[in-house]
Amino acid sequence: MNNAGFFCLKTPIGPIAIRYEQTPFRLTGIDLRPGGKEAASAPCAKSSVSAVNAVNHMILQYFQGVGIDPPWKILSMDHLTPLQQKVLYETVQIPYGTQKTYKWIAGAIGRPRACRFVGSALGKNPFPLIIPCHRVIRSDGRIGHFGSGPALKKWLIDFESRQ
Repeated sequence: MNNAGFFCLKTPIGPIAIRYEQTPFRLTGIDLRPGGKEAASAPCAKSSVSAVNAVNHMILQYFQGVGIDPPWKILSMDHLTPLQQKVLYETVQIPYGTQKTYKWIAGAIGRPRACRFVGSALGKNPFPLIIPCHRVIRSDGRIGHFGSGPALKKWLIDFESRQ
């Protein structure tokens, strides 16, 4: 029996793929790349897995201006180091509609000179939107990098600022 699954969700940024393990249920990743291979081939309809529907609901609520309280118990983060996980935990503290810098996150984790490490850890964030890495920008005010591209990062920041 194959324990892995994925599901497509239609959103204002296009279809996104939600990857998960079924038994026990663990969310393994979210692919925001519109038109990504998984999203393009997955059914965009109600899932038969209730936990997937709960994640879908959280993401759809995000696009209605509601911040997401991460469901930590179901997020698969075992492949990340404790320090990378600490970066993700701090990133969640950034309120909806605001931005903080890589330097701010580095200071918050007790490593004020680790700005590049923070960027690298955020680049490995498997749960964009749920863990809002798009809210982290450069100290000079520029957008910085984003796994799904700078245009989408800018769109998400602008979207949140209008809510």
